[in-house]
Amino acid sequence: MRIAAYVRYSSENQSAASLQDQARNCRAYCERAGWADPTIYQDAAISGSRKDRPGYQRLMADATRFDVILVDDLSRLSRDSIEAQQQVRRLKFAGVRVIAVSDGIDTADKGHKLGVGLRGLMGELYLDDLRDKTHRGLTGRAMAGASAGGLPYGYRITSVGEREIDEGQAAVVRRIFDDYIAGATPRAIAAALNREGIPSPRGRTWALTAIRGDIRRGIGILGNPIYVGQQVWNRSRWVKHPETGRRIRQERPEAEWITTHLPDLAIVTQAQWDAAQARQRGRTKASGGAGRPARHLLSGLLRCGGCDGPLVVVDRYNYGCARAKNAGTCPAPIRLAIRDAERELLAGIRAELLTDKAFQRFQRAVAARLREAGPDVDAVRRRVQQATRDRDNVMAAILQGIVTPTTKAALEKAEGEIKTAEAELRSAEAMQPAKMLPRARERWNALANDLGNRARGNDKARQAIAAAIGTATVRNENGDLVAEVAVASSGPEQGTQICVVAGARSVPYLLEPFRVVLRRASRE
Repeated sequence: MRIAAYVRYSSENQSAASLQDQARNCRAYCERAGWADPTIYQDAAISGSRKDRPGYQRLMADATRFDVILVDDLSRLSRDSIEAQQQVRRLKFAGVRVIAVSDGIDTADKGHKLGVGLRGLMGELYLDDLRDKTHRGLTGRAMAGASAGGLPYGYRITSVGEREIDEGQAAVVRRIFDDYIAGATPRAIAAALNREGIPSPRGRTWALTAIRGDIRRGIGILGNPIYVGQQVWNRSRWVKHPETGRRIRQERPEAEWITTHLPDLAIVTQAQWDAAQARQRGRTKASGGAGRPARHLLSGLLRCGGCDGPLVVVDRYNYGCARAKNAGTCPAPIRLAIRDAERELLAGIRAELLTDKAFQRFQRAVAARLREAGPDVDAVRRRVQQATRDRDNVMAAILQGIVTPTTKAALEKAEGEIKTAEAELRSAEAMQPAKMLPRARERWNALANDLGNRARGNDKARQAIAAAIGTATVRNENGDLVAEVAVASSGPEQGTQICVVAGARSVPYLLEPFRVVLRRASRE
């Protein structure tokens, strides 16, 4: 018998010993059954309502390697009743037996479906009840003026569990407001605080987003009304996406907000707050909803070799270090021409697309799409046959003397459908879809040579390019640009190492995952 066991606990506040306890129960079951110890799959501090748990995904991918999968109870597999039932059905169909040790559920038993359904529903109701009770308790705290979650920068918790102003941090908050009102940008304020070594709210370096925040969501130093002595709670809620299980923020209507005035917690004056808000509103651009698609092909792929921060577009022509731009903390800030980066990193993909093998794949894909676009002759034939059967049934009823006021209409309808379906069938049989686009090779070569322009603004094309290129790190050295494929010697990015000078005809392109490093070669 090949046995696997899956163990999981949900919260970072729970004990990791829970995994050991669950694994011990599964091993004890195997011992009683005379089976070998199970192969353990586990997830720590991940909710059972999420499908993207790494251990869970590995277990599902490996499931057919095992005869039996053990869980301590069915909620370990999933807190979602539908997901739990679907996975149990899939595993049973694949010939894998599922046993929930503590629940007494075994898919080898005929009555297991009732137990699976009830346990899954109980797990889902448990989460709903826990969420409602937590929200009710936090509502009471918010209405009483107490903290309902989170401790903003500038405050600390007293020995009795209440908030009070931390004067050291409060001085920084007042400075941020004063500097901003005086005309300094959040980026400049962050850079100044970092130069002076003042720790950020998370104990690291400051970023402009921590200062600027979002006045609509009430976050950030300049956007949180707590600094003027006003606590606003219940602005939003977190819901789990039904497909991924990930938490997504949803804004609540303003009528549901709970606002409490706490003058003892005010760090800045009302005049300072109003002045900062007026400037914020004047500089905030109207949002078009979700973030716009990336305009540049390599957005999100480039990293700074000086600090490993992301490279962003700093002007019309260059990528630059985001940490240098927004926080002033990069020890070796660099700039990289957008044109040069795209030319070097796309050269290998372009060369691969121009090969006969790539074009043949393109031909096969186009031929398949053309076949799909053609008429479904078999489906039309089935319509003819069905209409013919309907007519024959009506005629049989007439011959048996069953004549009603609707008989004639039914016969005429059936004969009309036969006529229409037969005409469609003749048209479908006569249609010969094109086997290939005209001048296909010429069109394909033009697309490959103009890859950068063609793919710009096309999110699917960007994703495909990102998958091929990997993550690029830009080094700040003197000399000519060089594209170096520096692949790890182990792990998912395992491969070889290649270095090609910019402008060379042969630029590396690998089909397996790899990491690209851009650097500047010495002029020697």
